[in-house]
Amino acid sequence: MKLISARQAWREALHESRDSVLAAAQERSRLGKKGRVVGETMPSMRDSNGRCAHMLAAGLVQSAIGTLPKPLQHFGNALYSPIANGQDINVAHALVWFTVDLEGYPAKRKEVAYWMALAAIKSHQAAVNGREAWGPGRVSEFVLGWYGAKVDTSHWARDWATIWGIIAGAVDSLDAKALKPVAAVIVKMSERRDPNRCRWELYDREHVADFRSERYAVRRHATQKALRARLDAMEVSQLRRWFRRMNLYSTAYRAEWGSDVVENPARHLIYLDRVTEYWNQRQRVGDVSRQVA
Repeated sequence: MKLISARQAWREALHESRDSVLAAAQERSRLGKKGRVVGETMPSMRDSNGRCAHMLAAGLVQSAIGTLPKPLQHFGNALYSPIANGQDINVAHALVWFTVDLEGYPAKRKEVAYWMALAAIKSHQAAVNGREAWGPGRVSEFVLGWYGAKVDTSHWARDWATIWGIIAGAVDSLDAKALKPVAAVIVKMSERRDPNRCRWELYDREHVADFRSERYAVRRHATQKALRARLDAMEVSQLRRWFRRMNLYSTAYRAEWGSDVVENPARHLIYLDRVTEYWNQRQRVGDVSRQVA
């Protein structure tokens, strides 16, 4: 799944690109198969990395959608979800209707405008998907089919253009609000400086490290005690394997943080406590005669 636009991301985050159940059944029937054979390689399992990448991107988008108020979620689903249902359409219609301000218009006009609100959603959906937006004739046909009222398009500019403009503007505004958190996800993911690193890791890691150390400080004494007890219970051969892992960990940590470990020790409490215990254990097994800072 590629994050190209907010609308595309919303649609594809709720859709998995794989054969339908009927297509899979047809393929099995063509091959004369009645089930799976033990050890058989299934086509859907070949691209596991692609599936994982799709699920990650879809999860980020779905999480962003979940931050919206429920009515806006239904509104966005009505426009972009491949599994939109009647509830999505009904809530979207009601949301548009309660958003528009048609104060001062006659009651008869408002009755027709209520169904024009649903037509505006359909028109907007067509426009954002590359089709032609609805004109007066299509709107009139829709209202006639749903409500039974005939909208005279011969004087559209005089009688209905303003109302249609108000409703269409409300749909545009709601669409922008619904897409905002999804667009933010796309912007964040598109600002990757390196294919394997995200902007979040480059610019916000100090904040995350500070927060992690603050949380660790609350349980620091108990954690130190538990680590020491676990290491004291190890045999020498087990400890030496732990020493090797600690050397690799320390090298990688120093390479990432550099002099910040010395300049801001409160930010690196977890690392420093592990290093301290490393030297304590080295001294215990006789590798060093005294603890080295």
